[in-house]
Amino acid sequence: MPSYNLRCKSRRFSIIFLILIIIIGTYVIYQSTSNYFNTIKQSNIYLKPKSSIQNSTYIQRAILIFYPSKQESHYLPEVRWLYRSWIEMMIYESNDWRTDFIIYTEEYSTSFQQLGCVLNQIRMNFTEPPQCRVFLYLRISNRAINLITKGQTRYIDSSQKDLFEIDIQRSTKLYRYLQKYGYIDSVNIIAEGYPTFKYYDFILKTDIDVFITKQLSKYVPITNNTFLVGLGGYSTEFNTRRLGRIARDMKWNYQNLTNIGSTWYGPPYVAQRIANFTLDAMLHLYINEFTNAEHEQKVGTLLWPDWHYGVLSMYGTHLAVNHLIISDKFNIKKADQLLDQSTTNKDPYDLAKNNRLHLHCWHTESPFSKFQFKAGSYNQIHPRTLYNDTSAQAYALRMALESRLMTLNELGQRLHDIGNNKTKIN
Repeated sequence: MPSYNLRCKSRRFSIIFLILIIIIGTYVIYQSTSNYFNTIKQSNIYLKPKSSIQNSTYIQRAILIFYPSKQESHYLPEVRWLYRSWIEMMIYESNDWRTDFIIYTEEYSTSFQQLGCVLNQIRMNFTEPPQCRVFLYLRISNRAINLITKGQTRYIDSSQKDLFEIDIQRSTKLYRYLQKYGYIDSVNIIAEGYPTFKYYDFILKTDIDVFITKQLSKYVPITNNTFLVGLGGYSTEFNTRRLGRIARDMKWNYQNLTNIGSTWYGPPYVAQRIANFTLDAMLHLYINEFTNAEHEQKVGTLLWPDWHYGVLSMYGTHLAVNHLIISDKFNIKKADQLLDQSTTNKDPYDLAKNNRLHLHCWHTESPFSKFQFKAGSYNQIHPRTLYNDTSAQAYALRMALESRLMTLNELGQRLHDIGNNKTKIN
């Protein structure tokens, strides 16, 4: 009898274990299938392929970044690999398309001059070759207020005021409250720099630690009004509810779109509108939703991921996008399978199959890691060994290694050659 009971218990345990395995396996298959079809769906409904655009159609685009000029040793390697990947993308781009690289920074450094970047020059027409363009922008932390006159310094070169649309009252508030917040300028360049990029059909606002893939040479947003936002990783049930309450406090609309990334791809006017509302939201959040201890980084990451001052710009963007989707009826879509994709993916078919437009270096030590690259961990790898590897991981590694091996002048010459080819054919 005891032996029979033991066999029954063992059989029941085996059946339960088998059921659990089936449930887990089904869930994994469902998630994998769901992610696959979501990727295909995003590519099909958010993007317009080059093949569907008339050959005579001129598409003008720009990649926009903010560059902290006083931290060149840290950020120049990232600019180099972004620049290298931009050039790579243009090899596959239509000769009727132009994609400029625009850098907002405080200094027209020797590095930018060697890269062939022009200073304070707005694109005037579609026949110009692609250009790296530097615009001198005074970052918020350096916009000092005169104690006597109460006036604020807002320009590096006051003779170039027409390049920026500055809200004087808000600029003063940003200096007063957010001058120490590290990511404020990445949003503010879009709000204030509109005259420098309003010419373009589409802009790609991005961080520096990214790679442009050759897929960007083939696709634009599906309509002139479609605006794509990338992948963020800040949303939880708690902060989603809290941000919804804050939107009500501000008398803003709330669509409940979550995990909105810092990468934006779409028409310039929509980008500037989002940036303006983002800055207003950030000021509101700073004043009303964070303590002095949080402002001063004394809390650290204790409240992460539910509430964290370090992602203030993402909370601001979250509020702005959710409001404008309703108030302005903007066609804003979360393209989290197209933008801000991982540099660690080893799948050799992923980039082309899923039309990944843009790779972003997340905080990881796995290849490709920006930390390991800067530490010299990949120095023994020659980029030619990566040519036949079509994975995102290999592409990022090859672009980074080539950008390090090439001089700045060589990178600039490569841009010049591409520009010559485009204008010569046209």
